[in-house]
This record gives sequence, structure tokens and C-alpha cells, in this order.
Amino acid sequence: MMSERSRISRGSRPRPLLVALAATSALLLGACGGGDSDDEGKSPPTPAPADAASTAGDPDADPASSPGTPDPADTPPVKSTPPAKTTAPTGEPTAPPASGRASTPASDPAQRSAATPRCTADHLALSLGRGDAGAGNRYAPLVFTNTGTTACALRGYPGVSMLDASGERIGHPAKRSGSALPPVELAPGRHAYAALHTVARGLTDKPCWPRAQRVNVYPPGSKQYLRAPARSFEVCGNTFDVSAVAPGKHP
Repeated sequence: MMSERSRISRGSRPRPLLVALAATSALLLGACGGGDSDDEGKSPPTPAPADAASTAGDPDADPASSPGTPDPADTPPVKSTPPAKTTAPTGEPTAPPASGRASTPASDPAQRSAATPRCTADHLALSLGRGDAGAGNRYAPLVFTNTGTTACALRGYPGVSMLDASGERIGHPAKRSGSALPPVELAPGRHAYAALHTVARGLTDKPCWPRAQRVNVYPPGSKQYLRAPARSFEVCGNTFDVSAVAPGKHP
């Protein structure tokens, strides 16, 4: 009996070891399986594709239903600005001024004088007006009178020289002074003047010229001269100049 039990004990001794090994293997396999199960449970879910992307990828999708695409019916129409109207010149005269009267070239004195023929020596009379003194200066107007039957115009500076009794020139011709003036239109019998200027005797250390008998004058733009008595005008200080023609008989 004893030998049989001993055999049985010895024969059954390795079984607990096998059981232990089997249990350990089961535990290891369970641990590995549990790890895989946990990793799968922890992985984030894959996001569903956006509706817009799925719609764009679907050839049968309705473009009007895709988000972000405005509905043409809900979009207000864009107003187009019509091009500016251009009016071709028709050749019609411009509107008259606020007064209701349209200006004409004849209403401008300068334009009228430009259209009026220039005065010549044949249609003018010359005289030397009464002199005027002031602050050491002396002035005398050369007066032009229209003796013709039609209007004429004077513009600019006359050419002026003083003459002795024999008709010889004294000193130098008058120098131009002052600014040019607009044309002066002279109706028949009307006057225009140019002012002669010198200084009073004794104002400078330069002597006076010999007293002239006459003044010789070329009207502006004319090659013919006019003469007039000039004993009342004495040139001193070697100063002798003339202004441009202005309307009237004196300043």
C-alpha cells in the first residue's frame, strides 16, 4: 500500500505546477487582451466628414443646399450705375447772363477799338494843354481831337520832340513812362490825351533846355506828324517823358 501511495504521490506531484503555469499563462493572456481592449476604448472616434465636404464630393448633391453658398433668390440684385450722359456740342449759343442780356463783342470797349480803324494824322488835330506843377514836377497834356466824320482809335505812346523856331529838334525825344493803356475810341469831335512830364527849374543841377517854339508829335502807329505851339512848356533837368494815350483832354 505504501509503495502504491508513494507512486501515486510522486506521480501526481507535477500536476500543481502545471496548474500554476496554466493559471499564469491565462493571467498573462488576459492582461494582454485587456490592454488591447483598453487601447481600443481610449482611441478617439474618427470625426464624421463635414456636410460641405461630403456635399462637394457627391456629384448628385444639390449645389443650392450646400452650406456657405448663398441662395440666388435671397441675394439682392446689384444696381448698375448708368454711364454719364455726354452731350455733343450742337453749335447753339451759350445761355445769356442772369440779367437776360447776352454780351456781344460790341459791348467791350477794347474789342470795339480793335475793330475800329486807327486814327491817322489826317483825321486828328493837336494842341498842348495848360500845364500843371506839383512837388517839383511839371505836366502838360498833348490833346488829340478827332476831326473826321467816323470813329477812330488811338492806342499806345506818341512820338514827341521839342522844336526851336527853325524847326530843329531840341534835346532828345520824350521817353515813354508808365504802363500801356487800353485803346481809346474817338467818336467825331471827341478827345484823347498823352501827358508830357519834366521837372521844375532849379530842382536839379542840370540846366533847362532852350525854350521850344513848337512840339512835334507822331500819333501812335502813325508815320505822319502833327505840330502845335509849345512856348508854355519848358524842359528842365534833362527830364522829358510822355505817357500812353488816355481818354479825355487832361488827367
